[in-house]
Amino acid sequence: MFGFAITAIFVSYQMLTDLQSPIQRDSALMIVFIILCPPSLLSIAFGPEVGTNHFYFLWIVIALLNAGLYATVRALVARRLHHPD
Repeated sequence: MFGFAITAIFVSYQMLTDLQSPIQRDSALMIVFIILCPPSLLSIAFGPEVGTNHFYFLWIVIALLNAGLYATVRALVARRLHHPD
């Protein structure tokens, strides 16, 4: 759920700071979002326009991948804490 929420916040930020918005994107904040949501790098490869159907579909896929990433990390950490070597 955490990975999905991070992606939702990232997409919301992109929608608020698109090219037609008077609000400018902060580079440092974009880097933080990329660190917290590594699957977001897929959006660079496909480059959909903000607000199109392709944009929303791609970001749903990215959100699911990010949620899976965080679930996997959580499971690995829980297993490690439960059975220390």
